[in-house]
Amino acid sequence: MKQISTAELHEKHAHRRAIFFTKEGKVIVEKDTFLLPVATTLDRLGIPVQDAYHDEQVLIVQLNEGESLFDSSVNVISPREAFLLLPDQPERAEVLLRASHWIVAHGMLQFCSRCGASLEKVLETTEKKCTQCERSFFPKLSPAILVLIRRGEEILLARGAQHPPGMYSVLAGFIDLGEAAEQTVHREVREEVGLEVTNVNYFGSQSWPFPDSFMIAFTADYLRGEIKIDPSELEEARWFHRDELPLLPPPSTLSRRLIEDFLKRSASQS
Repeated sequence: MKQISTAELHEKHAHRRAIFFTKEGKVIVEKDTFLLPVATTLDRLGIPVQDAYHDEQVLIVQLNEGESLFDSSVNVISPREAFLLLPDQPERAEVLLRASHWIVAHGMLQFCSRCGASLEKVLETTEKKCTQCERSFFPKLSPAILVLIRRGEEILLARGAQHPPGMYSVLAGFIDLGEAAEQTVHREVREEVGLEVTNVNYFGSQSWPFPDSFMIAFTADYLRGEIKIDPSELEEARWFHRDELPLLPPPSTLSRRLIEDFLKRSASQS
């Protein structure tokens, strides 16, 4: 990711479209798009540019003001909200995820964790380097698993306090030190719902920079046990028949793709 000056932004990139972020890292959205024309947007908003970056995929402009400055003609939303508005646009979703991860990492990587000195950007990379001990830092990824558990024509779905009212999703959990992702599947299922699973198979992955996760999805078959939730993790977990599913996560999420794949395969086998 290469940093560019304000002058270069106006001279070389004025006719491109960019993702505009506020000082707090929220996305500016207009007419259902977050890819806005550079020159006209900067002229109209009249807000100084704090930073600008680009690579072959995306141009990012971070403005030097917070969301409180914008009037009602501009929608200012979190990157997560913007991503969830993209159900069937994988290319645009990838661009937004990449830009969002960069903005989050750039904001979090300010000081060296070894000596406490300031970090400075290394041009044309995502690296930052300590100005004192010269240690290198890169955007962090926190790997986590998702798992869809099948039992015949039923799947196990759960909800936590963070879910919108009535929404259920697949189980999820972060990979612990020393674990393989498949080991995490077995541990998280056992800890969160008290079940044992078998036939654990890789399904797919998705960057999830909210703030820095990388999701690795699996399918598994129920083996044994009765549901016993961990109340510190979940509010409820239930078996749902394929014809009686609750409110599900948005289509752009990997968890929804897991569920849709199950429905498609289940329908073809019946």
